[in-house]
Parts: sequence; C-alpha cells; structure tokens
Amino acid sequence: MLVPSQRIVAFFRALVSPAAPRRGPAPSVVDRVLVVLAALICLVFTAALRDVAGAFPFFTELPAVARASHGDTSVLVRVRGGDKSLVPGAVVRVFAIEHDQVLLAGDGRTDERGEVTFSELPRGETWIVAYAEGRARASTRIFLDAGDVSVEKRRAVDLVLRDATELRVRVIDWENQPAVGFDVLALSSDPLAHVARTGSDGIAIFERLPTPPFAIDLSVPGFEPIHRAGVFPGKEPLTLKLERLGGFDVRVEDPDGEPARGAVVLISGPGLWPARSTPTNDDGIATILGLRAGVYDIKARMGDLVSKTDLSVPLKKGQTLDRTLRLERGRPVKIRVTDGIAPKDGEADPVAGASVVLVEEGLSSFPLEGRTNDHGEVTLGPVIEGGATVSARAEGFVPRSVPAEADAEGVVIVPLLRGGTLSGDVVDARGFAVDGATIEVIGTDIDGMPIEESGARAAFADDLFAFNLSGPMPLLPRGELGVMPGPIPDIPHGGSTSLSTGKPAGEPWVTRMDGTFSATPVTPGRVHVLVRHPSYIEEVSDVVTLAPGGEKKLHIVLGEGGRLEGRVREDDKSPVAGARIEIAAATGTFEAVTYTVDDGTFSVAAVPSDVVLTVYRPDDPTEVAARIEVDVPPRGKREVDILLPKLRDPVSIRVVDDRDYPVVRAQVRVTSLDVDTLLEKTLFTDDDGTVEVHGARGLPLRLVLEHPGHAPQALLLDPAEKEHRIVLTDGIVAHGSVTARDGRDRIEGASVTLYTATGARHATTDREGGFEVKDLAQGRIRMVATAEGHARTEAVVFVEGDARRTVELDPIDLSRAGEATGIVVDSNGDPVAGARVAMDAVPTYLPVGRLPPHIVQTDKEGRFVLGSLPEGKVTLAAYSPELGRGESSVEIRAERTTDRVKIEIPDQDYKASKHRGAGSVAVTLAERDGAIVVLDVPMGSEAEYAGLEPEDKLVSIGGSPIRSIEEARTRMSGPLSQDVVVEVSRRDKTGEGRIRFRIRREVVRR
Repeated sequence: MLVPSQRIVAFFRALVSPAAPRRGPAPSVVDRVLVVLAALICLVFTAALRDVAGAFPFFTELPAVARASHGDTSVLVRVRGGDKSLVPGAVVRVFAIEHDQVLLAGDGRTDERGEVTFSELPRGETWIVAYAEGRARASTRIFLDAGDVSVEKRRAVDLVLRDATELRVRVIDWENQPAVGFDVLALSSDPLAHVARTGSDGIAIFERLPTPPFAIDLSVPGFEPIHRAGVFPGKEPLTLKLERLGGFDVRVEDPDGEPARGAVVLISGPGLWPARSTPTNDDGIATILGLRAGVYDIKARMGDLVSKTDLSVPLKKGQTLDRTLRLERGRPVKIRVTDGIAPKDGEADPVAGASVVLVEEGLSSFPLEGRTNDHGEVTLGPVIEGGATVSARAEGFVPRSVPAEADAEGVVIVPLLRGGTLSGDVVDARGFAVDGATIEVIGTDIDGMPIEESGARAAFADDLFAFNLSGPMPLLPRGELGVMPGPIPDIPHGGSTSLSTGKPAGEPWVTRMDGTFSATPVTPGRVHVLVRHPSYIEEVSDVVTLAPGGEKKLHIVLGEGGRLEGRVREDDKSPVAGARIEIAAATGTFEAVTYTVDDGTFSVAAVPSDVVLTVYRPDDPTEVAARIEVDVPPRGKREVDILLPKLRDPVSIRVVDDRDYPVVRAQVRVTSLDVDTLLEKTLFTDDDGTVEVHGARGLPLRLVLEHPGHAPQALLLDPAEKEHRIVLTDGIVAHGSVTARDGRDRIEGASVTLYTATGARHATTDREGGFEVKDLAQGRIRMVATAEGHARTEAVVFVEGDARRTVELDPIDLSRAGEATGIVVDSNGDPVAGARVAMDAVPTYLPVGRLPPHIVQTDKEGRFVLGSLPEGKVTLAAYSPELGRGESSVEIRAERTTDRVKIEIPDQDYKASKHRGAGSVAVTLAERDGAIVVLDVPMGSEAEYAGLEPEDKLVSIGGSPIRSIEEARTRMSGPLSQDVVVEVSRRDKTGEGRIRFRIRREVVRR
C-alpha cells in the first residue's frame, strides 16, 4: 500500500511518461481524494495533476500511450516567452480526465507563430502542458464544453514559457549516506508539481522550474515527512536528511498472562487525532509504525476485557518501544438520559436519541460514544474500575456532564435541562431590518458557570460526535497512519471547518431578511444576546433570565459607528511607524488592532462611540507606551494626536536580609499605581539580590516581595527613585487552632484562610485542630474558618512577634450550625427562580463561576436550602437581579433544619443597571454616613487577589473622587483586557490610612 505522496508520484508519472502506457485499473475515487488531501497539506495550488521533470524528452514520434476518446471540441494553444516573443517548436501535450483516468488527448509542436491547434478533444476537465528547451514548463487547467465545438468557437489558451531555473536537492539517509531512487516534489507557481528522482549520488535535479521561491516535499514510508518552504537555488544543493519514524510493539495479555489474540489496540496523542486502532496477531502483538516523536496514549480492548490506559508514553525520533498491556474484566456502564430530575413521587420522561459520551480517568483519548434507545438508555463499556464522567446532549436540551455514579438500580442517570429560546428582531437606528447579523449568547447558567454559545458551535459539536460515533479509525496492517481504508471524511469546503454528518442542521443563529431571529436551544440562566454585523457596531442586549424551556423576545438596535483617524508621535514630534494600537470599546466587546504607517498615521472605520486606545512602541511590543480614552461621534470622524511620553529611566531594587546579604531568587511583583501608566511585572532577583525595572523611575510603584524563610513585604515607592534597598526579615511562624463548644472540641479538617497584605494563605487543621502557617509578616490579618456542620467564622487579628519563637494566635471557636429551607417569592406570592440567598447580605456582583459556599440559588420553583448557619436569630437575605432585595428573620437551631422559611421581595423602585463594559470589579458596595463602603469581596475574585477587603472605604477610582455607588460602578466597569486603580481608606491599630491597588477587571454577573 502506498502512502499519499507515493500515490501522487505514481499517479502523475503516468500523466506525462512517454515510455509506458497505463496498466491496471484506474485510480478509484478514494485514490483521487487521497491525492487532494496530500496536496492540500503540501499547500499546492491545485493537486489534480503532477509532472515529472526530465521525463519528457523532445522527440519526433511519440510512443503508444493510453489515449482519450475522440470528441467534438477544439483548442488553440499559443506559446510565448517571458518577453512576449513567439516560441516555435515548443512541445505541447493535452490530457483529458475521463472516468478518473488521465489520458493523452493530443500532442504536437508549435509552428513559427508559436501556435498549435488540437481538434476532436473530449468535453470536460482538460490539462495543457508546454515545454521548450531552456525554458520553464507551463501548464493550465480548463473545462471544455459545448461552446468549443467548432473552429470558429474554439478555445484559445495562452501559455508563457519563462527562462528555466535549475534546482538541485541532495537526499541523505540517517547515516548521512546518499539516498538513491527517492522521488522529490518541487512546488512552484505552476499548478503542476515537478517530480525528480535521486540518482546514485542522492541528488535530484529539477531543470525546468519557473521563478523561485519553491517548496520541496519528500515523503518516504517509515521516515519523517520533510517540507521546506521558501527555497531558492544556491551554489550547493539543498540537503534533506531522512529521519526514521518511530513506533510501538504492543503486547496484549489476557487476565492469565497469555497472549490476547485479536485484541484491539488503540493509540492516540497530541499529533495523532482521532484515535487509531489495530488488532493483535496470533502472538498477541500489534506493531504500530510510522509515528513521529512525541507522547502517546495506548489502550487495549477485547470483548468485555479492557486494559488500563498507558498514559503519555514518550517516543523519541526513530525509536521503537515495547509496551505490555494486561487486560482485566471491565464493567459495562448503563446510562439513562432523562428529561429533567425525576419528581419524588414518579419518574422523569426518557430522552431517546441522545448522544452520550463516557470518558474514563477524568480525561481520556479514547472516549466511548453511543445513542440512547426509545427508553432513553444506552450501555457503554467495558471500563475499568475508577472515576469516569458521562456527558449527554440531545436536540432541544442543554448538554450536561455528571460523574458516572450509579444509583440503587445500577444506572447512571443524566438529567438534561431543556434549552430555552431567544427570539426577536434586529433593526438599525432608522428602524430598518438588518439581515445577516450573527447571534451569540453570553452570560452565566443557573450554576453560575459561563455561557458562550452560537449556532455554529452547536452544529460543530453535533457533527464531531457523529464523526466519532463509529469509534477509532483502523490502522493498516503495516502501520501507515496516513492511509485509511474505507470512506474518507468530507474535506472542509466553503469556509466551513465542521465535519459533514449528512444530518440537516438546525436553523442558523442569523437574522433573516426581515431582521428576525430565533436561537435555540439556549442554556437557561442570566444571558445577553451579542449581535454582530460588519456594517454596524456590535450590540449587547440587556440581561434576561431564561428559564428551562422558556422563551424571551428581544428588540435590538444596531448603531452605526464613526471613523477614527490619528497620528502617533514621540515626545520630540517625530512620527512612530509600526506602532501597534489596540482599540477596545468601553461598552460591549468590540476590539480591533491596527498599526501606524510610515508617517505615524492610522485609520479605523466602524468604531463605537466610547473607546480606549492602547499604544505599543514597535521596538517594545509588550510594554504599554500610552493609553487614552476617545469619544467617536456616530457616522462622524474623530482625529487624535497621540504623543508618547518620554521613555523613563530604570529603577534598580536590591533585596538583602537583616545581615545585608543579598536575597537570591526573591520574587518581586511590581505594579504601577499611576492611572495613565500601565506597568505590571513579576521579576526575580539575581545573584546580587538585584532586579532592574525598566521604565519605572518617577512612578508610584506598589511592590510585593516574597522569598521562602522571609517575611513577605508589601510597600509603596512614591515616587520610585534610581535605586532602592529593601530589607527582608525572617518570617514569623504562627500557630493556631480551630475549636467548637468554647474550646472543648478540637475540629480536624477545618479550612483556614488568612488574608494578608501580600495575598491569601491557606491551611487545614490536623487531628488536634491545630494549623501552622510559615513566613508571615507582622501586621493585620483577616482570618476565615469553615468546617462541615459548623458556621463560618471571620475575625481580624494582629500578628506580633519575631522569628525566634512561634506566635500563638487566638483560637477560632466555631459554633454548631443549622440549616434553613424555604422559598423566595415576589409581592404577588409567585416563586422567584434564580434568586441568591445568604445570611445577612447577598453580594450584588460575583465573578463568573460557581457560587461561594455561603451563597445558594433558588431553583425553578423558588426553593432553597442554606446550611452552615449559626445558632440563634439570623437574617436571611435574598437578591434577584430583576426584582431587587428582600429579607426575613429566622430562628436557627444547631443541627436542626428550620423549614418553611419565606422570603418576600417587595415591590420596589428597582431597575438593574446594565454593565457599562465587558469587565468590572466583583465587589458589592453600600453607602454609610456619606461614604461608599465595600460590603463584600467574593472569594477568588481579582479584587480579593489585589488586596481589597470588606469595610474598605472608596476614596477614588481611576484618580477621580467617588461620591456615589453609581459613579463607582461606572468607573469600575470597562474593557475586559484593562485594569483600574482603586484608592481606599482602611483603619488599623494606628488609625485611618490610605492604600492604592491596581485591580484587573474580570467578567462578572449580577
């Protein structure tokens, strides 16, 4: 069996070889598809034909070759040189493609006018090739039809033979010896590739190539394919070295250690997708050859026996490894896909025809796929004992993944959630319908996980599943991975990258002629619709809450953008050519990138009204040179003149210990607190304990220094001078304990988080309820402790002491917790789905992701279960992004459930504000005594990472004083790729002090 490049050479040697007629059967459709596939990989303009350089001698009488049938069309061929001169005596051959065969349809020489006529040619695909001594070969492809049947209407074809270029290619083997008899392909501007065979010296000579550059391909079974692009002829031949491919000899044993004949061996890896399969021989061995260097996963199956996956096996170049797989009794997994969760007093309806995927060991190269029957069931396997995940998707439902944990009946239940529908219309500012706008859905699902969906993504997922449903593709017996028997997957065409399944696709998420659209199924949750059209500014709809199986209608107006023109100059007014300019919308997700031309100018069309321009110098594309906000009038033009600030001098920071010895490899995080200058670096000190921060002199800098064994430091340099010396003292070791019942019980496994000035530290208590944290600095620390069955406790402590002895922290005593169950309703008594419930207060903004442990969300019936509540009278608060807030006082008893709690969200003048930008800061704000106070900072958020804490008072954001919550929220929001400088006032032992942070914006949800 020949690999694709060999088929190309053999197939097209028959095209022009004057010495041998075609023998044997014609290439099949599979052969031709393989040719096209290989040609696409080689980046050939067209892979329909090939030519062999040196295989066409200039003779008078042509030998007998396979000839095409006679037809009724004519072609006049004119041959000229590169200088437009006539080329008499050029050899011209015409080939016709009939029934997948390449047949000679005519041959001749041009007359003194450089012309030759061919008559009685068959209709259809035709190739014309011309040669002349000392000139490059030329070819063209045409299609002859009924319009070319007469001399008067004959087709005229012009071919230009330019001066020939010679190229020599030397091929050597792995021992640096000449490789004889190998075919080398040269790809050029001519649609036909040139093929030359290496001689006894290993050199292949191409004599009639056109103008360079060329691409050279060499593919030999058992060796690494070679491709060289941008090749120019030189004094010495281009040298190609054959490198052997590697492989595996996989021995498969049954549970008794005997050879497993007929077992199926699966192999996959980063460079080999999808997985391939091959059977073992009588000795239980499968030989897999032709593999490139890399890592591979190997697995074996036989009936109800299966092996563990041999994960990430490294294979070196030319290496053949022996691997042994032992089969063991696997277990089948019975899966049932249902329409939602079954009610307590019944069963959920089955979902027939659902696509189910079973993945072992968390992430597997060999997933098992199947479709459910009429009872919504499918059995997949065998699988080995251990963790596995089941994923299911079905038409009209939202995909879902669950652990492969069976119920009492031994069945894994996958309850699918019905998808919702978003419909509506899109118009422009004048009210005219906009057709052809694409619809995307973004937001968070009911679990708080991010949603980013489009019709194309859903169609691709369905097609990919159908493609993989038949299992791994088989290897050929000799292990040539590039060649597969049987049908070939459809080649992507028309710009599509999905695989064709033959199944009619659903309605695309694109507006119709009347501007209307319908997107389904959409994951239920709080979602926006993002509308894009090349002639308008993209628009994000207001957030809507989409229930399972529900529908929401939207009316979206697309606005016309303006034109932004400008110039970038240095501080001496000289233009900056090649500067990179990133343009991001203050509202929405618009982003664009452009570069300045030689005079420093740039121009961008269809720009939103409020944008932020970030400029990078061409010689330092990683450092922000300038950032400005610009207002662009709709349908108007805005011109800007950007003067880049003068490059700042570097700052040298030397880190030493208290004995003045350098601290080597200390981590130094540097952040600029200047509103207009973005500088954020993580550096490590050298052998002298020094780091150099380029472009930082004169800026206010926040430094965070850390090194094992030393106390971390967070300090402010305002302004940063030329040199700074910082002393790191020895770190403090702190010991604490977590108890219950006033210290009588010590709690094992409690989680303790310490929020310090330099970041969060985590610990877990031991059997005695104790925990220890090293490398602490003196100062204020906020501690949060949680444990199962106990209420969450938070405290602020001040660590004082030195490194010579362990500092004992005050014990954290947790109270036994109870739980509350109930319902959230509106003023009419109707249940509120998707409301968040917590003790005391519910954050308004949260980062995208799962809810924090102390916050729960109501289901579709408005019900909730909230645990870890302290004993006594507590306030339960509920927040709905659409309706507002409500609360209820509840008496909680330890280790008891307080049920039938009812939280009503009363009528109120509440209107959810729309996010101004794609990103924001995930904090909840409140107004107290005329000050804007941070009420809540979600765990894991960028605000927490930067150091913001509850009870901080906002002083300024982006350098502007803050007077209202709305003003603060507006300034916190903006482009997702940027950050914001926040100044707060915080009280400690010494009084009220001000601290500045630079906080990265993130995707948030209300």
